Amino acid sequence: MAAVEHVFGVSASPVLSYVQREAVDDSFITALKADKQIVVYGSSKQGKTALVQRYLPYGEHIVVRLTPKTEIEDVYRSVLRQSGIEIHESTANTIGNESTVGVRAGFKASIPFFGSVEAGGDTGNKDNDQTLKTFKEIPFNLSLPQDISELLRTTKSQRAIILENFHYLDDTKQAQLAFDLRTFQELGIRFVILGVWRERNRLAQFNGDLVDRVHEVPVEPWIRSDFEKVAHKGEAELKIKFNAEILNACMDASFSSIGVFQELLKQTCIAAGIKETQTSMVEINDRTFFQAAAQSKAYDYATRHERALESIAAGNPGGSRGESIPLFLPYYLVRVICEGGYDGLANGMRRFTIQERIQNIHHRPDDVRASDMSNLLHNLAALQAAKSISPPIVDYDQSSKLLQVVDSTFYFFLKNGDLAQFLATLSNPLDDYKARKAIEVNSGDKNAGC
Repeated sequence: MAAVEHVFGVSASPVLSYVQREAVDDSFITALKADKQIVVYGSSKQGKTALVQRYLPYGEHIVVRLTPKTEIEDVYRSVLRQSGIEIHESTANTIGNESTVGVRAGFKASIPFFGSVEAGGDTGNKDNDQTLKTFKEIPFNLSLPQDISELLRTTKSQRAIILENFHYLDDTKQAQLAFDLRTFQELGIRFVILGVWRERNRLAQFNGDLVDRVHEVPVEPWIRSDFEKVAHKGEAELKIKFNAEILNACMDASFSSIGVFQELLKQTCIAAGIKETQTSMVEINDRTFFQAAAQSKAYDYATRHERALESIAAGNPGGSRGESIPLFLPYYLVRVICEGGYDGLANGMRRFTIQERIQNIHHRPDDVRASDMSNLLHNLAALQAAKSISPPIVDYDQSSKLLQVVDSTFYFFLKNGDLAQFLATLSNPLDDYKARKAIEVNSGDKNAGC
């Protein structure tokens, strides 16, 4: 007997309705047989973790979950620690004249070695043998992939190193890891990287030497037949049957997002009173169950995405020149996104289109330059990370100059949310700026009259 949340929905653990997709699963299996690094990418909630966990169970491999605050050395510390290697940090004064004496940090790794020794006496009983654990200390540099690789090779472990949420790292850290990945690949250390983005060759943009050294596995697109297989597999687990109208409604409302589809199926079951495997076949044929599910998810997604858009709109004003009023470009970007709606972002939005639409509604249209747009869009990932928007909802592909949705639930919000009402209540930083200036002027006049 299975609970509905173990069959349908978005979960940290694999759900029972997982289905293999030939193009995606076969590509990952092929990558595992090669000696390349593996990158699994796509929008959030599109099955990246489920795919990797199916073939590399997280309990059997090294998993590092990245955050915006993660440093590269933090990654290597975690990898070594999970490999059973202890790290000892020490400091020492450097040798030199008085002006050059300083403090230098050093690291030593304690690597365990195991051997069998007899407990004593010739008893003839092998059960008396004991395993002796000793450590060997090796100095190393925590920032060098060569040193990290040499330490990992002493453990003779074949475990893969899985980096979750690679997109949380800023471009500088992503570039550093991109360069380190080549060394790891040459020394036989396998990394599997999961990231929320949609463009190809993301890491090769930082390090061209990674071309032909990385196997990329995109998890999108999901097609209608994939959704049908997921639904039918879940139906068999729960002993239920969605009628054609409800199943089609769930697929139509998902906008090609397996995460949204899974959640709609789960909520439809809950609305129908299905919480676990049924004792006999039950058909779900009342459309009001789907409508209740769609309403529930519309509320959930609207709550999150409205808060995220408000945070982006209140981002760093930037663009202030001298005594001029700031440009407030993040606010105008949010307006362009909401005014464009689902149709405006379904296939991405071009940079020149964004600039043109911002200029049409901006308080300083002639001052919205190409360089300002570059600064806005290139720093969009960092802005969302700084605002704790996790996962990010949009991402800018610098190679194609395209703004794309990378949180698949955002499509559902754009299609079902009341965007006009949201914009009507969105705080305008220009109004706030003018109000502050008016207060400053009034305060100055009062002080002058004293």
